[in-house]
Amino acid sequence: MNSPPPRWLAALLAIAAVVATSSTLAQSSLTESQAKAAFVINFARYIEWPERVFANGTAPLLICALGRSAVGNALEAHAGRQVQGRPISVRQLLGIDDARPCQVLFIADSEERRISQLLRAVAAQPILTVSDAEAFIDVGGAIGLVRADQRLQFEVNRQALEQAQLRASSNLLKLARNLADFKGKN
Repeated sequence: MNSPPPRWLAALLAIAAVVATSSTLAQSSLTESQAKAAFVINFARYIEWPERVFANGTAPLLICALGRSAVGNALEAHAGRQVQGRPISVRQLLGIDDARPCQVLFIADSEERRISQLLRAVAAQPILTVSDAEAFIDVGGAIGLVRADQRLQFEVNRQALEQAQLRASSNLLKLARNLADFKGKN
């Protein structure tokens, strides 16, 4: 994959700037759930999946949400928009068994007790796992959304990306608050 178009980097930086410059998300025009959904969408812009994932040239990018969270609803507002030339499709999952066709899986912090189990269920599949659960990357998740210094930031587990056969753009990695190479706890 060539480096992402500059307009996508500008969009990601713009969202990060909106979130970072406000002392609280309440002062921003975005709710926290909307900001998290925007981060998830932008992560998808900077990830390269194996060619076989999109063997059907017209397949949409499927973003799935698991667990009780307003982020899942906020993601639905992006349905139909384009990412990497593909329309976004959003699906709320009832269980992890439904995650197989997903390219991106947002796991709500309401699932924190089961995170390790959920990650094992999708291990080695080309699925970008994202969550706002505490210490998500430490247990093997790919991208964790974290609140630090009154800002929404993200951490990346490069080992989890590699295990899922995904490649992150260097531009995405540069913006991460923390880069780790954790294998995750079993």
